[in-house]
Parts: sequence; structure tokens; C-alpha cells
Amino acid sequence: MTLHIEAVLFDADGVIQRRPPAWKGALGEVLGFSGDPSNFIKDVYTAEIPALEGHTHFAEALAKVLSRWNCPASIDDALREWTALEVDPNITATVRALRQNGVACYLASNQELVRARYMSKVLGYRDLFEREFYSCELGVMKPNGAYFRTILREIKIPAAHVLFLDDHQVNIDSAREVGIHAALFHLEMGTEKLHHILEEFGIRAEWCGRRQSTT
Repeated sequence: MTLHIEAVLFDADGVIQRRPPAWKGALGEVLGFSGDPSNFIKDVYTAEIPALEGHTHFAEALAKVLSRWNCPASIDDALREWTALEVDPNITATVRALRQNGVACYLASNQELVRARYMSKVLGYRDLFEREFYSCELGVMKPNGAYFRTILREIKIPAAHVLFLDDHQVNIDSAREVGIHAALFHLEMGTEKLHHILEEFGIRAEWCGRRQSTT
């Protein structure tokens, strides 16, 4: 059976964007805490979890983490580091090429509100994608199947015509359970691998900005 993909859902972290090099190692110097930055980051991520579904305000939770770690940095400084992200230009170019060729592209990401707004406005995802689906706004997060069902209701495209790209297998498995085609991809695989994945699901090479070989 020939696949007919009408829309592609892109995860954000690890798929379109990444942390800057040496970000983790510089946190202690920037925020003024002592100790293993991995433990600090773990504490931040734990505090973030309720905010991913919009149940709490992340800035308030982060302020408590700063206090526990005796950080002299302000909450604004901490949020600036929290939103330090690098967008891969090759992936965004692929998104634009897909849209120009009639393939709908959406962002599907677990995010708290501060980071979601930064990604949308500052990183420009509100212009790059047709729509953004952030867990904090939907009230449910991946890998809960309800997350994907909510998106399907919003975009009004059958699951069989949707492809989801994510860097976590648990999210891939959940999407497949609701009938969405899904494939594992992370930035380390490279843009060429992304193009191959898209082609495997019936998206023509030129539609994703990739020229076909002429061997």
C-alpha cells in the first residue's frame, strides 16, 4: 500500500534544537552554585514536570531550585540560561521545503510555558510551523496517547496520513498506538538521514529540499 503523508509532526528538543556546546559546564559559573551541574539540572527538570502539563508556573518552581542551591543569580538570569537553545538550520530548511510542497508541518513538543513562548516568538516557530502543540497548553504530555489524539482532532487529518518524528522511542511507540506513523530521529543522525526517513514514508526527495541522485 502506498503511503500518503499529509502532515509531519516534529518534536523540538533533539530533533530541531539543541543546547549550546558546553552549556552544562558553564551553568555553575553563570548561576553561581557549586557542585555537579548534572545534579542541578536534574533538580530543575524535576521541578519542571508539573509545569509541562500547565499545572504550575515554572518560574516559581525554578526560583525554589535556585534558593535550594544558594544561587545568587536572579530568576531572569536563570530563565535566560534555561532558554539557551540552538536551532538547526538544515532541519528548519527541510520544514520550509515540505510546506512549500504542500506537506503540513506542526511542532509537537513537551514544554512548560516560559520555554514554549520563547520558542514560538524568539526562535520563530510560530512562523516556521503551521501550528505549535505544546504540552503545557494542551494539558497533557507525551507519551500519553491523549496528547496525539488531541492533535489529530485539531489538525483534522486522519492518523494514517500523519508522520511523527521524535528522539525518544517511548513517544514513537505511543504515536503508533493511536495509528500515527512514527520514526525515531535525533540531530546526531544528520539531515541526510532525516531526508531518507521522509522518503521511506513516501515524501519525495525534492519535497524535503533534497535533490535526487543522478547515478
